[in-house]
Amino acid sequence: MRKLGRRSFLAGATAASALLAAPAIRAQTPNFAGQTLRVATFGGGWDRAVHKYAGVKLEALGAKVEYVTAPPRDNLAKLIAARGQAAPFDVVEMADLTWVDTYEAGFIQKINLDNIPNRKELLPTLADEWKVASWATQEGIVWHPERFAAAGVPGPERYRDLLHPALQRKIAIIDISQAGISQLLVGASIDEGGSQENITAGLEFVRKANPFQFWRVGAQAVTLMNSGDIMASTMHAGFAVQMRRAGLPVKFTHPKVGPTKRGLSKEGWLGVVKGTPVARAAEFFINEYISYDTQFGLATERGVVPINNRARDALVNDPLLKEMFLLSEADVANMVSVDFTKFNLDDATQRWSRMITSAK
Repeated sequence: MRKLGRRSFLAGATAASALLAAPAIRAQTPNFAGQTLRVATFGGGWDRAVHKYAGVKLEALGAKVEYVTAPPRDNLAKLIAARGQAAPFDVVEMADLTWVDTYEAGFIQKINLDNIPNRKELLPTLADEWKVASWATQEGIVWHPERFAAAGVPGPERYRDLLHPALQRKIAIIDISQAGISQLLVGASIDEGGSQENITAGLEFVRKANPFQFWRVGAQAVTLMNSGDIMASTMHAGFAVQMRRAGLPVKFTHPKVGPTKRGLSKEGWLGVVKGTPVARAAEFFINEYISYDTQFGLATERGVVPINNRARDALVNDPLLKEMFLLSEADVANMVSVDFTKFNLDDATQRWSRMITSAK
């Protein structure tokens, strides 16, 4: 955007006036020399991908960028543990199930949206003065068609299809500590007549599935799929993209949910941690995170769905992403979104823990 503005300016100005205006243009370019921005985000290579596209832009202006990698709930726990002291990071990446708790606990501060010009390429609901959307994922089932065929198991269309006897101890399920667990529990529950508030059927699905492993990092499920220990895993479509690019012939199912719905969506959010001494650098980083280049790069490399409209539109030109993602406006509108005013994560965690303990 800076290049376009400069070209436009030069086209309508004389050489003399351009020379006079040059210092003003340079003054608008932030200088972050000597500053260190600490970003709480996911590990497993996500941090490196974010740095590749967004972090380097900040470093080019003199800053140093460090990443604190952990799931969103663990990062929220770190903020709670540090209450009354200096926060352990300046930007926090929140999942949809943790941003409300992070906000209500007073851990984030208002964002100067004038410093986030790229928000113009987002839907209006995806940015406000407290948070800016960072990505979206589509939750469902990654499965290996050759292993399913060899075992005589039809490809899954719903979560309940993973209860086939031949799949006992042959699937992995996302752990209760991870951001996508709410989508699994709500989706499996609604499909069996439950609701966002009543997730008994979802917990019962997990118990009956008798998984080989509950994964806390997506790379665990990828390793198990590579080794042949599992035939399927509940996870988002981005992992299917990564596996296919690595040579694993997996497919992805957007589960049917109830009579009409298909697929489950999950959003990520970025916030500026309250009291950070590098707020302007934090806002610059967030602006770069939602840029076309970063969003398209993360989509093609890591398999998330861009929240940048222009980047999302560009995905239809990639055959693999077009196969794995639901991209049309109608399909996206028909997906299930978890209502966190109804889904009670604390209650779900307690009931999950009791279920796992009693099964041992």
